Amino acid sequence: MNLPTLTLDTNLLHEYWKQRDKYEVVETLLLLAKQGKVDLAVTARVHEDIPNPPLSDNLNELPELGVSKTGSVTRLGFWVLGRDMLGDGAFENFYPTACELAKQSRKIPPDWRDWDHLHAHYLLRREVFLTWDEGIVCLAETLKNQFDIAIIKPEEYLQAFSGEK
Repeated sequence: MNLPTLTLDTNLLHEYWKQRDKYEVVETLLLLAKQGKVDLAVTARVHEDIPNPPLSDNLNELPELGVSKTGSVTRLGFWVLGRDMLGDGAFENFYPTACELAKQSRKIPPDWRDWDHLHAHYLLRREVFLTWDEGIVCLAETLKNQFDIAIIKPEEYLQAFSGEK
């Protein structure tokens, strides 16, 4: 049986580390990973999202939490040889459209780091991208249709996951 491959958006970890007691949903995902029921990962772009201590110090505990770190998309100034991947032209070219769609939905469009997380998730063919970022969530249907990317809020994923048993 293959484990579901889930990519965590940085906002899940960020909020969890700021106020652990308020984010049981993230704790539940981490527990599922420790139990070997899901494959949790973040992209290497997490370092640009959480660059400063004290929160950046928590990035060292990702392996103990059951979260792996994948490569990201090659980007000038943020490229690590042997880790990062060349991007997909069609996906990269869709970024301005995605930003416009988010604005039309009255949401803050994804920035370059958000887009790199999604892009790496897409290139690695991971199954589900989990986020609370409304600027990404509002693009879920479009990105599903265009690139077969499943985007969902973590609590919705857990609700569906518990229903599968």
